[in-house]
Amino acid sequence: MLYRILRAIISFGIRHYYREIRVINKHLLEKEEGPLIIIANHPNTLMDAWMVGFANRRRVHFMAKATFFNSPFKRKLLGALGMIPINRKSDGAVSGVSNKDSFAACYELLERGEILVVFPEGTSFLERKLREIKTGTARIALEVERRNQGKLGLKVVPIGLNYISADSYRGKVLVHVGKSIEIDDLWKEYEINPGNAAKLLTERFRVELSRVFVTLDDSAREDLVEQLSTLFVTKYTNRTQVSDEMNFMKSVQNRLEEYSLTAPWKVDDIQTETTKLAASLQFLGIKPDFLDRPYRPGLFIRQFIQSWLFVISTVPIFLVGFVHHVLPYWFIGWIVPKLSKEVEYHAPLSILLGLVLYPLNYAGFGLIVHFCFDFSWLQTLLYLAVLPLFGTFAHFFMRYMKHLNSKQRFGRFAHRRSAILQNLKEQREQLKDLIFRD
Repeated sequence: MLYRILRAIISFGIRHYYREIRVINKHLLEKEEGPLIIIANHPNTLMDAWMVGFANRRRVHFMAKATFFNSPFKRKLLGALGMIPINRKSDGAVSGVSNKDSFAACYELLERGEILVVFPEGTSFLERKLREIKTGTARIALEVERRNQGKLGLKVVPIGLNYISADSYRGKVLVHVGKSIEIDDLWKEYEINPGNAAKLLTERFRVELSRVFVTLDDSAREDLVEQLSTLFVTKYTNRTQVSDEMNFMKSVQNRLEEYSLTAPWKVDDIQTETTKLAASLQFLGIKPDFLDRPYRPGLFIRQFIQSWLFVISTVPIFLVGFVHHVLPYWFIGWIVPKLSKEVEYHAPLSILLGLVLYPLNYAGFGLIVHFCFDFSWLQTLLYLAVLPLFGTFAHFFMRYMKHLNSKQRFGRFAHRRSAILQNLKEQREQLKDLIFRD
């Protein structure tokens, strides 16, 4: 019961924090009814566990670092939530936590046909890189199969967690579920040579995780791919979903890897042209989105007038939403970086604080209107029910105003300097040809 309640609360929080969460191949999880180990990359600390739980209709159990279980109360609470502690060499042993007991708990829950989630990298860093995968997950899988002489039917399912603006409010997430990894051919090898069997299975894990996760091995390459994604995946193209953005990044990554082997000079040219185009757009104050928008003066002016009429007519709604939400929004933005310097914790901390502070904020306003403005309790409840909608609109309104400001600059620029705008479009087409044309 506690797990279901918290899952519902956390699911509400992440759905609101990220503007798009897309799960690819969810049916591959839903068709698996027996014992299952889910392995996933680990870029975003607690958020990764919540995302895996969000994607599963069945209850999941997590292996987590023992430092979370440093008191009897925490051990009891986290245990009730399906978390299993494990002592890591880098952290040292936590009193009251035994790895032998933890592994035994993993074997028992898998033998009951349940789901175990493991992040085999062991550590969490916000980067598009698959770090070294530890053999512990493979050993758990092989050992439980050995204990049951291969009759358990254990499957291992890889999940790639791909974030766009992972630590930012209204970012995007692509949860990519891969095909299950068979281990039937290795458990007998594990009886003879445990170390070799674990290494072979771990290598399979690495290969399959690489298929569902956009992996970039160095920060410079990651910056280049993300910059290219910003230039080419815009709101005026058909590639508007997070899956489209990830597919584009994957295709660029594949081309860059190919060129690094066959034509290294081409990678340098792509980097140079990308930097040049991005710098030109920034200097001129034009968002890449507008390179995909044709400029028709009559249509543009008509849409611009409609946009301002919408803004003027909805200012009262914005003001209501802004006044009721500005304090907790500002406070969370201020306190989260102070609570943790590690960016990987910013998103989960923001959600946890939001789930506490916004209800308290609403309760305060509810008491004010009830006692100061003589609202009935029914009127107060109706007032509180619409506040989240007003808050969401206020955030949309501020984003829309930024877009409208950019649109206005673009209109003036397109009208006065159409030749320069056309030149920028041609530069981008040449860059596209440089990347994708053989």
